[in-house]
Amino acid sequence: MLLRELMRNPFLPIVNLVVIAAFIFAFVAAETKHRIILVIIMALLFILPSFFQSSTLGWIFYAGRVIFGLGCYIYIKGRGFLK
Repeated sequence: MLLRELMRNPFLPIVNLVVIAAFIFAFVAAETKHRIILVIIMALLFILPSFFQSSTLGWIFYAGRVIFGLGCYIYIKGRGFLK
């Protein structure tokens, strides 16, 4: 499944790394209450696709990861963590 997905979308590992990096920076900048929310969303976006083997749901989770990464980046910039 993973190999077939990588052949259709070669940017998947790159997007995953960017999202994980943005998550780490947001996790460091966040307060305790926000850290829990970030961890729950991150876990759902990366674990749930392994339970559902649908192509459509895979793309929905992929879009969710991209939106989550953008949200983490906006949060980091809003907090002034990165200049």
